[in-house]
Amino acid sequence: MLVVSDRGRVLRLPADEVIYLKAEQKYVTLRTAEQSHVLADSLTELEGRVGERFIRVHRNALVSRQAMKALERRADDADGGETWAVQVAPTMEWLSVSRRQVTAVREAMAAQA
Repeated sequence: MLVVSDRGRVLRLPADEVIYLKAEQKYVTLRTAEQSHVLADSLTELEGRVGERFIRVHRNALVSRQAMKALERRADDADGGETWAVQVAPTMEWLSVSRRQVTAVREAMAAQA
């Protein structure tokens, strides 16, 4: 269970509803199928709370193992090269995967099949 502050309310979200957690600047975005929430917690602290249900795909992102639908090389607009990315459902967003995490992500996806 994760506790989220949202417009003056405190919500308890089951970890299995969370698709991903992504660090951006000083905050972490928690994404569910319906909403995004901004948390002041560190990604490392959240990683300890969500446990094995999530896998670190990049230094700035944790993804639910259940939400991973595809892993592929994609064009990187920043430098014109290619980078690895994982697609998450149900939002069908693509999140960057670091080179050092590609094997772990591939293995996690195979284990979920």
